[in-house]
Amino acid sequence: MYVQANWWQEFFHGVAIDCWIQAIPADQSRREADAIARALAVSGGSEILDVPCGAGRLSLPLAAAGYRVTGVDLSAESLEHARAADQSGAVRWEQRDMRDLPWRGRFDAAFSAGNSFGYFDDDGDRAFLDAVAAALKPGGRFLIDLISREWVLRNYQQNDWHEGSDGSLYLEHREFEFTTSREHVTFIAFNPDGSRREVPGHHIRLYTLRELVGMLEGAGLRFDAVYGGFDGTPYGVDTRRMIVVATKP
Repeated sequence: MYVQANWWQEFFHGVAIDCWIQAIPADQSRREADAIARALAVSGGSEILDVPCGAGRLSLPLAAAGYRVTGVDLSAESLEHARAADQSGAVRWEQRDMRDLPWRGRFDAAFSAGNSFGYFDDDGDRAFLDAVAAALKPGGRFLIDLISREWVLRNYQQNDWHEGSDGSLYLEHREFEFTTSREHVTFIAFNPDGSRREVPGHHIRLYTLRELVGMLEGAGLRFDAVYGGFDGTPYGVDTRRMIVVATKP
């Protein structure tokens, strides 16, 4: 399977965005946003950075709960969806590379959700963590939500199907490369009229907990906790999520 090196520059448009928007119900997004706020230990009015924010599925419920939210994403199309959904203009939307965060000591907390870490090579991923650390105030917390590498390997499914609210079916096809610890994924959408759409693949680096903790510490962030789900489930080899919380001293 061929995947171009800078796949993220072109991937997030069309069917890829449709899949994300339609695959996750709004009530699930609200529950996850509530859980993120609790894990970050933020109070009302705190300033939170969502990076990358995609179409704003978590930024918007957090803003509705009274937090001051800035959403950063590279995809212009994702941000178009986010702005259209943000009818009150409660969120500040910024189009930029997630490694290019211009703020210094501004945010009370930050988070990266939905398997949005591991897009780059290891140096690029470290650059993202460095940028987040610089943007946080001292004492600010950072939450990163990833699929667990151990769970992927123990429960490997090469093909997975999702049904969209419009009746479309989405086939998610995966291949895991052990030498690089990267998962390669492609999507095919089957429309209700029988037609199909394909998008180029992406590949994401899957980190072990030890690797991620080491990278966070390298960015000057202190590891605080890890969970296996947004409900606070203890992390283990059988939990699908690896949700890590760290603090800038």
